[in-house]
Amino acid sequence: MRVKDKSKVETIFKATLTLVKERGLAGITINDISKAAFIGTGTLYIYFKNKDELIKALFVECRQQSAQHYFKALRPGAPFEERLRKTFTNIISYKVNYFDVSVFLEQYYHSPFVCTTDIRKKESALNPLLDLFKEGVETKKIKDIEIELMVSYLFGIINEMVKKAYFTKKKFSPEVIDNLYAMFWDGIKRYPL
Repeated sequence: MRVKDKSKVETIFKATLTLVKERGLAGITINDISKAAFIGTGTLYIYFKNKDELIKALFVECRQQSAQHYFKALRPGAPFEERLRKTFTNIISYKVNYFDVSVFLEQYYHSPFVCTTDIRKKESALNPLLDLFKEGVETKKIKDIEIELMVSYLFGIINEMVKKAYFTKKKFSPEVIDNLYAMFWDGIKRYPL
């Protein structure tokens, strides 16, 4: 059995992300990916038996990578709002710096490729965020509303602003991030604090 070259897998993933950003998930084929990766279609089939398998493997990689970034540098025992704000800014940072991954993940979750197992993987990858929201509810710092609603609110705000910044070629200033977080915080904080 032939050993798979990790650098080839990375090249295939990178080419796929670029194509998805340019054409959309449904608009690409294995042939397109092999051309963009500068490898033969036969070689690509050594690594992935079909487009579905490739897309699912890429999803797992992107989900792990993004979740690791979302929750990095959180100080254990830091005040709740500090950890929430750090997570918020980490998510923005990741989505700005890895826009192609952000586009891919968003399209994946709205595609026929997604299955119940994938949704569970998404939820488990976001456990630190879910736990943070639960802590906020339990300590009466944030509203006692459905956690999934808060997750959708958080990612909805960030996704839309990141897309707008990308397509208008505007950078996120610290002031914009502060304002965006303030709007998010105002939407979930419990009154009176």
